[in-house]
Amino acid sequence: MGGFILVRTFDGVIKLLLVSMILFWVLVVLPPGNPALRFAGKTPTDAKIADVEKKFCFDQGNVGAYRCFVKMTVTGNFPSPSQGDANVVPMALKAVPVTLGLAILASIMWLTAGVTAGAKGALKAGTRTDRSLMVGALIGISFPTAWLSLLMLKWFTADIPIFPPGGYVGPAEGGIFSWMHHMLLPAATLAIVSAGVYTRMTRTTVRQKLREEYVKTAEAKGLSPRRVFGWHVMRTAMIPIVVMFGMDFAGLLGGAIFTESIFGLPGLGGFVMLAMQTTDFAMLFVGGLIAATFVIVANTLVDLVQAMLDPKLRAA
Repeated sequence: MGGFILVRTFDGVIKLLLVSMILFWVLVVLPPGNPALRFAGKTPTDAKIADVEKKFCFDQGNVGAYRCFVKMTVTGNFPSPSQGDANVVPMALKAVPVTLGLAILASIMWLTAGVTAGAKGALKAGTRTDRSLMVGALIGISFPTAWLSLLMLKWFTADIPIFPPGGYVGPAEGGIFSWMHHMLLPAATLAIVSAGVYTRMTRTTVRQKLREEYVKTAEAKGLSPRRVFGWHVMRTAMIPIVVMFGMDFAGLLGGAIFTESIFGLPGLGGFVMLAMQTTDFAMLFVGGLIAATFVIVANTLVDLVQAMLDPKLRAA
């Protein structure tokens, strides 16, 4: 298992380097013209352009500039000329707990609801309960996230004012209950759409596992139905669900742009949105790299969980 962790960690570092190269190529190399002019912000002076060219090592060629970008990111000192040379790394890191909290809360909601509903639907396949759950799942999947966010905001902050109309209060500032009060609505919005997907996925997977020979063998040995279902059926059925969960959770960590913007949450999605609105290439590079880091870390953790559920993967 130690070797498996080491290989996956090394693989993650290589992926992160590749992502940084792609971001550098897209933001610096690919667009025509002087990159210093783009990074200097709107209507820069000649002196400002020359300063940016030297600060970001654009005068040393693409290889030298890339090394400069990596060094500034690793040391946590990446200035943004269009933001008055403000360091954007602390700005991005400040947004991380917001997005992380939203992702964890939303994933707990959709995983609990989706897996429970899907397993119940599989056990009661063909019944009225099963059909009702599948209709509910289909309705949830059909909602566009941005539209549902606006709808939930109208319903539960204006029509029935039980939640605050956006904004964010951290646990250290207002306590855990105030934090939950601000985060429950956006988290529930994200969970509604994803829970439908997990309900259908769990139902299909569990029904397949219930027909496997090893399940019938476990039943023939006299094991209790609860043990057969919990240990032999759900343990193997969770493998594809864990894979899908890893991709969805990693995507949320990359920033739920529309939901965070609509609910006024200062997370990574809002950070990237601000960078696009202000055409701040420094913010785009740092924000993209931090988002990619979370995606890679989440996928690495999913690989480890898969290996625990299925020992055959450790040898792969």
